[in-house]
Amino acid sequence: MVAGNSTRFTAPAPDASRSCAVVVLFHPDHGLRERLKQIFNQFAKVVLVDNTPGGSPSREWPDAAHVIRNDRNLGVAVALNQGIDFALANNFEWLATFDQDSELLSGYLEKVISVATRSSPCPVLVGCNYLNADRGRAAYAVSSDAVDVMSRPTLITSGTFMPAEFARGIGGFREDYFIDSVDHEFCLRARRYGAAILMTAQPYMRHRMGVAGVGIGRTFSLQHSPLRRYYIVRNTLATVRKNAWRHPLWSLRQLGRLAAEGAAIVAFESGKGPKLRAYLRGLWHGIIGRSGPHPHV
Repeated sequence: MVAGNSTRFTAPAPDASRSCAVVVLFHPDHGLRERLKQIFNQFAKVVLVDNTPGGSPSREWPDAAHVIRNDRNLGVAVALNQGIDFALANNFEWLATFDQDSELLSGYLEKVISVATRSSPCPVLVGCNYLNADRGRAAYAVSSDAVDVMSRPTLITSGTFMPAEFARGIGGFREDYFIDSVDHEFCLRARRYGAAILMTAQPYMRHRMGVAGVGIGRTFSLQHSPLRRYYIVRNTLATVRKNAWRHPLWSLRQLGRLAAEGAAIVAFESGKGPKLRAYLRGLWHGIIGRSGPHPHV
């Protein structure tokens, strides 16, 4: 990781022929191939980083695919960094990162390249608005049809387009986070090194945020496993501790979200006992600064 935020980065002009996609896999379902079609249609090279213990079932992939098999769960941050390193080693100057449960829509790569071109040679991370698969509408409302791009404090991992050398130069994704808040922490750190954080106003992806809850709990409750609850709470607190003075409003929103999700566990979710224990352990470890993979991974 670079030693300070005084380093000035420049980004190469984005080009489709020098852009690759990175998709992290973990126990993918049978719908994966269908969801990946648009990614293969738009990118010359697609890096599939498989964190499935023992490996996912063998599949025949298009020639554009490059598969990295870890044979165990190293965490999403390690997998994303492997994708960055592949891009740099193979002369891909830009990469886009995706979750395995995201479905890309046509026109994505053309649009993010257009947005990134406006910022070059300054570094930029370009995400895309997405259709919430559970709610059937865009995740972010746009005030006017004339708006085609929005500035955001952070982006989700899936659908984010970035210059590879910049991503590696600022230290890559935090591997001690393992999973959850990896994307938020990376974006906030990128901002410290001068990157713009932008998002297309038009949705270019369908994406599911966890498993939908029920009733009022649908707003906050995503029925995550206890292990995911632990990482969400711990890593959110760690990110807030690091960035509260720089981004106080963002930090307050994150703390409010954690409080709401804790209340949702009590009020609406099944398996309350293990989830609450994981939630409280995550709170404690976030406060004392513990990181790395949970021993139960």
